[in-house]
Formats: sequence, C-alpha cells, structure tokens
Amino acid sequence: MIENKTGVAIPLSALRTESTPVVGEFCSLNEFADFASKAGLSVIQLLPVLDTGTQSSPYSSLSAFALHPMYIHLESLEEFKICYEKDTDFKKTYEAYLQHKKDERFDYEFIVNSKDFFLRKMYSLLVHSAGKKDAPKMNEMINEFVKENEEWLPFYCVYKYLKYKFMQASWKEWDKSYQKLSKEQILEIWNDGALRKDLYFYAWEQIVAFHQFSKAAEYVRKLGIVLKGDLPILLNEDSCDVWSCPEVFNQKCKAGSPPDGENPTGQNWGFPCYDFPTQEKNNFAWWRLRIKLASKFFDAYRLDHIPGFFRLWTIPDGESTAEMGHTEPFEPITEAQLIKAGFSKERIRWLSQPHIPTEDFIRLIGNPETTREILSMVCDRIGWEELWLFKSSVKTEADIRKINIDKYGIDQSIQVEIFNRLCAWWKNRTLIEVSKNKFAPLWKYYETRAWNTLSQGEKDILGGMFYEVSQKQEKLWQKQAEKIFSALISESKMTPCGEDLGVYIPCMEAVLDKYGILGLKVIRWCRKWEKTNQPFVSLKSYRKLSIVTTSVHDSSTLREWYGEEIKHIGIPAEKISPAHFFEKYDIDSFGADAYNFHFTDELIPDTAQLLLETLAKTSGAWFVNPLQDWLYLDSKYYAPDVKSERINVPGSVTAFNWTWRMPVMIEKLSENKKLIEKISKVVKIHDSQK
Repeated sequence: MIENKTGVAIPLSALRTESTPVVGEFCSLNEFADFASKAGLSVIQLLPVLDTGTQSSPYSSLSAFALHPMYIHLESLEEFKICYEKDTDFKKTYEAYLQHKKDERFDYEFIVNSKDFFLRKMYSLLVHSAGKKDAPKMNEMINEFVKENEEWLPFYCVYKYLKYKFMQASWKEWDKSYQKLSKEQILEIWNDGALRKDLYFYAWEQIVAFHQFSKAAEYVRKLGIVLKGDLPILLNEDSCDVWSCPEVFNQKCKAGSPPDGENPTGQNWGFPCYDFPTQEKNNFAWWRLRIKLASKFFDAYRLDHIPGFFRLWTIPDGESTAEMGHTEPFEPITEAQLIKAGFSKERIRWLSQPHIPTEDFIRLIGNPETTREILSMVCDRIGWEELWLFKSSVKTEADIRKINIDKYGIDQSIQVEIFNRLCAWWKNRTLIEVSKNKFAPLWKYYETRAWNTLSQGEKDILGGMFYEVSQKQEKLWQKQAEKIFSALISESKMTPCGEDLGVYIPCMEAVLDKYGILGLKVIRWCRKWEKTNQPFVSLKSYRKLSIVTTSVHDSSTLREWYGEEIKHIGIPAEKISPAHFFEKYDIDSFGADAYNFHFTDELIPDTAQLLLETLAKTSGAWFVNPLQDWLYLDSKYYAPDVKSERINVPGSVTAFNWTWRMPVMIEKLSENKKLIEKISKVVKIHDSQK
C-alpha cells in the first residue's frame, strides 16, 4: 500500500539561495531540502531539467537525456577560481552576471548565454592547462563517462557541436550534408580527432552536470525526501533525438489535440509523433533508457500527457490546425465495409473528397475565367460540372498555400480570403482517407457539407459504423498502453506518476491501477461540470493512487483562483462561510471550528490555512502543491500583482513564461518558524488520512 506523502512542486530554476542568487542550480536543492525537511514535506517535485537550448520551456527538450547546463554551479569547479582570479574579462562578466540576482523574474536567454561563456572559458583553461600528466587523466575521465552513456552522449555532443557551428539553427536548416546522417556517420564525426576538443566540451558539461545533480539528489534522499522528476512525453522537432534516432518518431505527423469548445480548430503542438509499432520491436529501448537515466537522480517520475501513451492525436505535417488529425492507433473504416453498408464508390468520394463549387469563388474573385484558372492550380474539374476536386498531389493545407496567384492582380486581402476559403474546403469532408481505402471520421464530421446532405438512414448507418470503430479503438489504445507501461515500469524502482488530465479514455484508470501509476487530481477541475453551479466532487472520492494538488504550472495559483472563485459564488465576501465555499461544492472535510470563519475578497493567510487544511483531507495518497501556494500562508511573500506569480500562461510565447523566481532566499525561508509550523500542520493532517 502506498504511503501518504505531502510535498512541494517547483521549477529548479526558481530556487534562490545565497550561493545561487541568479538562477536555481542543482546544488540549490540542498538548502531547499533542508527547508522541506523542517516543514515535514516528504516530496520535492521538479519540472523537467533537460537541455532545452534556446527554448525557455522545460517541455521543449532538445535531448531526452542530457541535463541542462544552465543548472551547473560554476563556483564549485576548480577552474572557476583560476579564471576569476586571472581572467579580467571573466571576472568582469561574472560580476555583471551576479547583478541579476535582484531581478523579479530571471532572463533565460541572458543566463543560458552567460553560462555558456563561463563554461567555455573554464573548459578551455582545463584543456590548455592539462600537461602531459593531466591530459590522459582528463581524457580517461571523459572516455569512461562516454562509455557509460554511449547510447546517447556521442550523438548529443555532435548535435550540439553542429548547432553551435550553424548558429543554433534547426538541424533542418543545416548544410544538407549534415541533415540526414546515419548513426555510423554521426559516430565518424565523433571519432574525428581534429574535432575532439570541441566535441568533448559538451561531454565535459554533462559530466559536471551529472556529478552535481547526483550529489544533490543523494542529499535529498538522505533526508528521507522523495525527489520526483518530470519526463516530457514529446520532444522538440529540433532535437538531437529526432535528428539522430528518426526510427523512434513518425515525422510525417505532428502531435496535438482534437477540436473542443475552447479550441474549435484543435491544437497543433508542432512536436513529431512517435512510431510506437517500430519502438515495440526492441521493447521500447529508447524509452527504457530514459527511465534508466532518470533513476540515477529521482525516486519518482512523472510521465507527461499519459493519454498519449494510449493514443496520440496525429496531424499530417503541413496542416496548421488539428482538424485533419486522427488518433493513432486507429481502427479504420474500409472502402469494402462502406460498400457493403450500401455506399457506392461515388458516394464514398462525396464523403471523403470536398466537392468545391465554382460559384463559391466567383462571388469572391468576380471573373469566372480567373476563378477557374486559380482553382485549376490545386483542383481538377469534374467533367463539365462547376464542381472541383483537389488534385491527388495536394496532400495537406501547405500544398494549397504554396501556390502563387500574384499575377492576377487581386487585392491582398482578397488573396488571403481565397486561401482561407480553399483551406476551409480542404477540411470540409466527412471521412479522412488516412491510407489507401482506409478511412477515419473527421472529428467534427457532423458540421461537414457531405454529412448534412445524407438521408437520416444513411446518417444512422454511418454513425453506427463510427461508434463501432470507436469501441474497437479503445481496445487498441489499451493494448498499446499496456505494452509500453510493461516495458517502462519494470525498468526501475521509481514510483511512476502520470499526468492524466483532459482526455477521458474509459480504460485509462484501470490500466494505471494495474501498473501502480499515480494519476493527477487538480482539485479545482474535479467538478460535476454537468450540474448547476458545477459542484466539486468529494475529496474523499479520489482514487487512492493520486497526486492531489491545488494548482499546476499551467494554471493560475491558489491565490488568483481563490479571487475568481469568490466572485463566482455571487454573494458579498463577508457573508461567505465554509458552508458556502465547501458544502455548496460537496466538500465536507472542514472542522467544526471553521463554521465561524468568514472569507475576504482576496486571499489572506488565514484563508489559505483553512483551504490547505481542508484540501489536505483528500483520499489521494500524495498531496503536492506548488511552492507559491504554500507561501500564501505568509502575506509578506505575496506579490503586488497576483498574475506575476504564475509560472506559465498556456498559448503564449513570452519572456514571462517559465521564469518565475522565489520571492525570498531559501535560507531566509528556513528561518521562518511560523510558516514552517503552518505547513507542518497541513502535512500532519494529510499524512494521517486513512
């Protein structure tokens, strides 16, 4: 039976200590673990710590294995002292770097570039100062580390070297001679003696990072605290693994999510999909290696986007939206099945290929001949009818948008509308032909022109086929997930956790139970959405194998959410009591003394205490909240603008995202006895739950 634990979630970069004042580093975990231990917290959950290169998002990894050099503590290295004392440029630059300790949020690009400058200087000193006696020793150290990590490190080093050579450009923009290399060809570059010093720099960085992180992780472990890591499910298209291990991925597709209420065209994340059938042939070796390396540091790990292991929403490369996607794996509807159901080949064509009327574009363009000329660039006319089908050479929306119609002298705004309308027609089909004579329904098939021309009888037949394949697909998804989890879970003794939000798959909970995977419950989203007032489900009804939390890195904090929730209740704050706030929402876990408590418009420490103590009575095994939400127990840590306390705002790419920093040094936090007592009280409540 899994033990109850209470913990704290934080990006490593957000940690502030006297010795790491600009950005959190591996060694910052020591002081943070001391604080957590004092408060009785037994889990420290980190965001991913993998190398993301120029991308600030920790979920945009350019390696599935390499640690981010940004987290290396420079002053721990012997070379630092020598460079600082003897290199005036180094000293001056480092002192300027330290001035950023006062920044409210850290400057990711500045810090990454600064660390690169310092580490290159230190490595250069190490290489050039290594005499005949020290050079072999240094090379032996690197070679030993490379041998231990030969499955990924040489490829990463060559990739990073080429990224540097080509000014950090995507590998798809490198000289063509480097874009598609076999593993043997990459290893030839790795073994090129003329490049050894350049390539070994990246290996040396990883040696330092692995050593520092291992040391910090061991310190956390000795305090009896579980260090939980985070493994992003998807990798950046511009990543070492997509470049050097193309067999792992399906680069013809991008991953995303289907259309929904908030995203009517779905989400195209731009990350390549996995080729799980190919991975299965070697028992998911690439994934098992990820788990094996993570176990060097962590006692628990979070698998990001658990539904993706059951099925991915795959979108053909070249589509800007997710509307033309389908699940993979999927159960196809075949042409033979459709014919047997009474649909002729002509009817199947009507359902699977948009029939574009000339008239729709004449209204826009005006001139009939110009209209036909433009349509003929991407379409074939059906006989003498004023109807058109897209050419077989048009595979995606990108093929439509690459044609040039400037010669027709059409106003730019109308040109934009022509392309938008063509693309709208491209997606206006009831069936998607995924492969020859194998079809999947468009996610929003019921809005398509072809569907709405069917008789009710035809709709009933086709709708029945859609339902039948959906039932078969769920079995395919379950089978795939079980194959993957069987390989992954047995690879280590770490506690497996999963982010299972957003997508309902009927078999998912049973599969997670089977493999002992802790799911995620974000309390504010555990509601009976179909009922009036959308009441919360009971805290006591949560699956035992759950990590329960007040907030996540993609949501508002507890403080911001509380302010919105108070407004939602709809009565003056001074008249709100726990009976309103909790009982109305089917939460009955607060004590009798709370009945006399009254709320305020904005969160205050007393309210934060009541909320955390109440929510700690969940039946979920782990109660792990972001540090921000724990710090709300003391008002001196409140930022003037509550929105500034967020880690990330989904759907936006700004310098704000992923750059939050603690509002106080950890050493000072450890001296705050009242805060520690308040946290300890919440910990005792949760850890004592049956």
